[in-house]
Amino acid sequence: MSGPFGDPPPGYPAGYGRPSWAPSPAASRTSSGAIVAIFIGIFVVLALIVGVFVFLSQPPPPVAPCQPGQACAPVPSLPVVAGGSPLPVATPVAHPTPVPTSPAASNPVSLPTPGASLALPGPTPTDDTPAAISGEQFTDDSLGFSFEYDPGTWSLSDSGADYAVLDSSNFDCQVLVDVADADTSPQQMMDSELSQIDRLLVGRVADTDTYDAVLGPSIGYVRGVGSVWSGTLVSSDGTPLEPGTVTVLSSTDGRITAAIVVIVGSPDAQVDGDTQQYDARKDADDILKTFDWGGQ
Repeated sequence: MSGPFGDPPPGYPAGYGRPSWAPSPAASRTSSGAIVAIFIGIFVVLALIVGVFVFLSQPPPPVAPCQPGQACAPVPSLPVVAGGSPLPVATPVAHPTPVPTSPAASNPVSLPTPGASLALPGPTPTDDTPAAISGEQFTDDSLGFSFEYDPGTWSLSDSGADYAVLDSSNFDCQVLVDVADADTSPQQMMDSELSQIDRLLVGRVADTDTYDAVLGPSIGYVRGVGSVWSGTLVSSDGTPLEPGTVTVLSSTDGRITAAIVVIVGSPDAQVDGDTQQYDARKDADDILKTFDWGGQ
């Protein structure tokens, strides 16, 4: 069949082949090198976009929980006591048996360096606000010291020459106030108290928890030494009762040397957001503040 323009000339093949006089098609302008360059450019752009996204999605730096130079109290370690009662069901802690401190002065035992003493309840170097209790006053005529205590918080369970024992009505806690003449140093006084503590607190070890430590130990605003110990409280027959801690403070005014011992059972039990140890020692702090050295 002839095409629209008639039959092809003789010797020319039929169909629509390219005439011999037609120019050859132009070579492709996109070389393999250009393709590689485009691919590399796209990869670089994508890498920059991913880098910007990762940088912008990074979390902000952590915020310090406390201001520089300020003590920071960690969260108490144990959960709330079952039933909501702040007092343990164990038998009440046995009273420590006070021992006259004069023999300890003449025959002291070397006390190892106490554990950490850093933070929380107890008077601090800048805490010079007088306690305003106006409660019961205990006075010792032999050495002339005295202190006040709130009868709604404490009851005097035992006393004698140079010592007094008070029981807390709010917590499983007991406070011993023990005094000797100044021939006994604060360190010797602490050793004497620890020898008695070992009768009621077994497995005694230094308490290094900063939440339980003491900053600026003092009695009646006279600076001294202090330490905190933990272990298991036992009854008079040696039966284990409950976990316990003992805080010992001692200082001297040059005339007499005083020691105050705070014994707390189940110290990590939580009471209104704080530990029983913290609240009991906060109550005992009023006794420390009102301690009058006498001798004027």
